[in-house]
Amino acid sequence: MDPKQLFGKDFDTFCEVDPFNLKNEVQGYISRKSNEYYGALIITHINNEKVLEQLIMGTPKMHYPFAPRADGTRNYYFPLTSKGLAKKIEVYEKLDGTNILAYHYTYRDNIYLTYKTRLRPFLNEGSRWGRFCSMWREVAESKFKDIRLIMMEENLNLSFELYGARNPHLVMYKVPLALALLFGVSNSGRVLSPTRLRDTRSLPIVPLLKTVDKDYVWNYEQLQEELNDGLSQVEDGYYTGVEGTVWYFHHGDGRCVQLKCKPEIIEAIHFSAGAKRINRQVILATCWNALENVEVLTIDFIKQLLLEEFRPELIEASHYQIEKGIEFVTSELEFRQRVLDEYKSTGKNINLHKAEVMRMLSPKFEKKLMRKIYSTITNFG
Repeated sequence: MDPKQLFGKDFDTFCEVDPFNLKNEVQGYISRKSNEYYGALIITHINNEKVLEQLIMGTPKMHYPFAPRADGTRNYYFPLTSKGLAKKIEVYEKLDGTNILAYHYTYRDNIYLTYKTRLRPFLNEGSRWGRFCSMWREVAESKFKDIRLIMMEENLNLSFELYGARNPHLVMYKVPLALALLFGVSNSGRVLSPTRLRDTRSLPIVPLLKTVDKDYVWNYEQLQEELNDGLSQVEDGYYTGVEGTVWYFHHGDGRCVQLKCKPEIIEAIHFSAGAKRINRQVILATCWNALENVEVLTIDFIKQLLLEEFRPELIEASHYQIEKGIEFVTSELEFRQRVLDEYKSTGKNINLHKAEVMRMLSPKFEKKLMRKIYSTITNFG
């Protein structure tokens, strides 16, 4: 299996120990190609032993169902079949967190279940800012048995979102940490929405918002308007509301195509006609996402991620904005760490001694930051 044939030039090699099966050191290739192979693996060796190559498909890159014209209008291209429109369209909420893929691979006739983020072969602790393996175990370990049973029964990988106030991106959630099943995906690339799975057992499912069977454009633009009205900026770099939706176009032949719909505020960031620079919110979101893969944010790595969506010349023109985005996210993380260190030094439990803890911290921070300090402690402390 030649990675260049599947992934082109957009892939890396890897050799890592599987943290959920510690006796296995796995080698292969991982795709960065911005299509259905995004994050896909080709496993070639396990424990230095060459194995029958295994293609692991993951969470594909989703696109908008239109291209912007120069005059600001849209050229829609909703997926059709030879017989006309899709048989059914399901519209699910798009959660704003870390994508986790549950997948399995085979070694010496044994099947091993493990987990990964988008651009890593395994789910590890990531950076000191995002303990993704620990957070995943915390919310998912009680469900590992059901995850395995569904995967074995359906012969699918399962895509999840790990989201909440303790894993912030652009949208802030009230729930500290949660998971939701998004969909299943076979290693041939076939996608199944939650309603197409025979049994989801105890797993929480991403919210199904509506179904659509006609007037695609009207429904799409109406939903965009509703999403936009519900989006509010609560503080610098963060919003409340729904980040967007994912539309599942089900066809009679069993195929399913995923497309995304985001509020106009966010969509305009990507499709600003004649834009000279990348919008700050996109850069911030990219920086937060990068922490799933690296310990320290660098301009080169952020630019690499931005290449999935933007032209090289636009990225280069945004060099200063990328620097400022990295500076902002890094300062947010350092502030979080400072707050947690000061909180730890009090020796108190904020759930039992809220007033006393906040009084002890007040001389160390500006008064206007105290609400943010309290939420930081309750979410991360």
